Formats: sequence, C-alpha cells, structure tokens
Amino acid sequence: MILNIRHWTLRTKVIFHVLILAAVSAGILTVLSITTQRRVIYALIQREAELVGSLTKSSVFFLKKCGRVEDTQAEIHELAVTTKGIESIRVLTLEGKIFASTLVGERGTELPAEDRKTIQTQVAERTARQTLISESQRTIRSFMLVENEPECYSCHDAKRRVNGVLEVVFDYREASDLFWKSQWKGIVPAVLSLGLLIFIILRLFERLINRPISLLKDKMKRVQDGDLTVRLVPLKNDEIGSLTASFNLMVEKLKAANLEIETLYNQRIDRAEHLAAFGELAAGLAHEVKNPLSGIKGALEIISQNTTVADPQKEIFQEMLVQIDKTINVIQDFLSYARPKAPRFSRIVPSLFVENAVRLAKTQLKGKDIRFHFHPLEQDIRICLDADRLQEVILNLLLNSISAIDKKGNIFIFLRVVPNRALFIFVADEGCGIKGSQLSQIFTPFFSTRKDGTGLGLSICKKIIDAHKGTISVQSREGKGTTFILRLPLDLPCE
Repeated sequence: MILNIRHWTLRTKVIFHVLILAAVSAGILTVLSITTQRRVIYALIQREAELVGSLTKSSVFFLKKCGRVEDTQAEIHELAVTTKGIESIRVLTLEGKIFASTLVGERGTELPAEDRKTIQTQVAERTARQTLISESQRTIRSFMLVENEPECYSCHDAKRRVNGVLEVVFDYREASDLFWKSQWKGIVPAVLSLGLLIFIILRLFERLINRPISLLKDKMKRVQDGDLTVRLVPLKNDEIGSLTASFNLMVEKLKAANLEIETLYNQRIDRAEHLAAFGELAAGLAHEVKNPLSGIKGALEIISQNTTVADPQKEIFQEMLVQIDKTINVIQDFLSYARPKAPRFSRIVPSLFVENAVRLAKTQLKGKDIRFHFHPLEQDIRICLDADRLQEVILNLLLNSISAIDKKGNIFIFLRVVPNRALFIFVADEGCGIKGSQLSQIFTPFFSTRKDGTGLGLSICKKIIDAHKGTISVQSREGKGTTFILRLPLDLPCE
C-alpha cells in the first residue's frame, strides 16, 4: 500500500519523520561503531601478531647464532603455547617450503600454490610485513621477511637479501566474541538513549507546537461557525505567540468588517425597498400616463390631417406629435426596464435576428453615409435563444453606433462560435468612442452620453443578456471607435 503523506496530520508527519531520522541515525551510528571497533581490534591483533613475529625472529636468530638451529622447532612451539591467541608459527624458505612449524607433520612440506605466490610477491616487492585477514576462518596471518644481516653471513651467502619468511597465524575468535559482547553492551544504552531523545523531541513538539495549533484550529472552527468573540491568550513570545496575536487581530478586523457589512447591508436593504416601492409607483404612473398620451396623439393626428398645409398650426401639430412619440418611447423604455419580460427560448439560426436588426437600423441613418459590414457564421447551426429580445439588443447597439458616427463611417457585425463553449457577437463602429472615465457607468440605469438618450437602452440590453446567462462587455478608445462583445452560452435549454 502506497503511503499518501499529504493526507496525514502534522503530528503524524512529525512522528513519522522523527522515527525515520532516528532509525537512519541509529543505523549509521551502529555501522560506524562496529566498523571502528573492528578496525581497532584488527589493528591490535595485527600489532600483537607482528610482535610475536618479531620475538620469534629474534629467537630463531639467536639459536642460529649459538649453533642450535635444530632447536628452532621447539622454540617456536614454546612461543605458540605460551602466547595466547597464536594458532601456528611457521618458518618458511623463499621457495615456500616449511622449514619449521608448530603444527605436527608440516615440517619439510610445501605451502599451497596461492600462499607460495603471496610469499614470492612479498619477497619481490621487498615488503617487510604483510597481513592477511580471513573473516570466514576468523584468523589473521602475518608474513614477515627475515632479512640477511651481517650476523647471518656465516651461514648464508652475503649476496642474498632475504633468508626466509616468518608466518604467524593469530586466531581472533576470542577477541571477536569479546568485541560483540562489549558491542551490545554499548548498543543497548545507545538505543535507549536514542529512544529517550525521540520521546523528548515528540513531547516538546506536542507541547510547543501541536497543542497550540490544535487549540488555534478549534478556535478557527468557532470563528467559521460565526462566533467572533473568540480570543487566544499568547503564552509565549515566539512564532506561535506571534501567530496567536495575528489570529486575534484577524478576528478583531473580521468583526469590525462584519459590523460594517451588516450596516451597509441594512442601508442597502432599506434603499432597495424604497426604490422598489418607488419603482412600482413610477411604473404604474408611467403606464397611466402612456394611455392618455396615446389618446392625445391620436386626436392630434386627426386634427393634423384636417389642417391644410398652408395653415401655420400644422407645423405646430407635427412637432407636438414628434415630442409625444419621444415621450411614449421614454415611457416604453422605462416600463421595459422596470417590468422586463421573461425570455422565451427557441432553437433558431443566430444570423437571422442579427440580419433583421441590421435591416431596421439602416432605416435610421438620418442622411448619414454609413456602411454596414455583416459577417455571419460560416457553419449552419441553431442555438436556443429569445430572438425578439436579442434583436432588440443588437438594434439598440447599432443605433448607438449610428449616433456615435458624425457623418460618415463603418459599422462591423461579426458572429463567431467557439465549439462547446459560446456564441460571440461583435458590434464595432468607427464613431467618437467613449471616455475612459465613463466606461464603468454605461450599463447604469439613466446614465447616457447622448443628449437625447434615456440612459436605459444599455441597461435593458444587459438585463436581456443576463437573462440568457451571458455577458456583455465594451472596449472603446475616444476618437477611434467602440466595440461591444456579447457572449451567449450554447447549452441553454429550449422550451
């Protein structure tokens, strides 16, 4: 099973890492201790073997000097018996024959080929001492060259450099057993000390870190549940104490911000209720005013038709009709904003309502030289939309573009679809543009940059786009033109 440490608690992570660190540290210290002590024991045993070899060499040389070469066998046997740990002593010739040995029956025999090769290499390289350690047999073999000194010229040719080789085999089983016994006596207290250290570290972590963090976590849960009276007492002047102080400051600021938000919310609720009541009253009033105006308009049209062209009052009647139309349009915009109709979705081709809006906009040029450049969708797709309401949006944007162009210019309409995402409609013009300071206000009700505007057109457009769960944004540079970007989702359900 794979350990997913990311889901562990901080306490579990710390305990896990401390145990891993302790295990690694214990392993490293154990290996270093064993290796160091083993090297020390090997060095001491090797030194003892060399001392025994030197003593044996001196004894053999003394016997030869006294003419008692036949006593060499007995002398090395005596040394092996009296020296603890010596397994065997041999006096070897340069050819690898055993001249004398403490082992019975070896005298006069030859060493194995591998040992003879070792001796020949040592003699050739003039290595005074050579030590071989056999861990399987738990022995140390020390080879020492017997140099041909002037005192030996009476028995050996003066031209010879080496007379033979002295081999001492030392058995270190007893020393190794003693080493392991002493090793365990050292390892057990070390492990206990390490365990005590781990306990102290974990205890300090529990007291200094985990407990304060757990307390802080519980307090934060209470704050999350809405209790802003929670406070912590900084007990120490360390990082945890600083964190506690920051927590108290955060809760204090959160409480102040909550009170401010609550105050603003209550103010907005009161204002919204006031505006809602005023809006209902104004909408009703507008509806009541619209009907008499329509009657007045009808009466004026009859009077105007019965008035001759030469009558100076006919011009006055015509102007009155124009002003009444403007008033009715303002009232209609207000009613559309105050009481918007719910959209009625149906699956349609987007290019159709855009073409209808362009066709209607061309009748409102008022003598301006404006060209429309319409780029429909390349693919034939149908999308769930309210065609009438979106045609109203596009027409409103086109009328704004016509108003923004002084005498001559171009208006561009692009339709693009991002598969599985949205339909984009771009309406761009080469008009006077919008000031940067006004861009954030153009969708605000009753805000208008036109002298004859009601300030409700773009607000109504935004409401329609919001009803389609889409977005409308604007990009404009003063004196360069304006671009409106409509984004409509493709996954709206149809009725």
